[in-house]
Amino acid sequence: MRTVVTTLLDAAGLLLVAAGAGAALWPLTAGGALGAAGVVVLSGSWLAARQDGGGSG
Repeated sequence: MRTVVTTLLDAAGLLLVAAGAGAALWPLTAGGALGAAGVVVLSGSWLAARQDGGGSG
């Protein structure tokens, strides 16, 4: 149960960071801000998979 809660909190945190990055960059880069937000989420997912020893990368 602890792992599920930790995973959900990590996902929520990554989404908040990505949303903040996207909102901060939106006036400067318009659509490019969505790409930056996606990079934050995907890199967090990659790091989590790497720490667990799973994933394809």
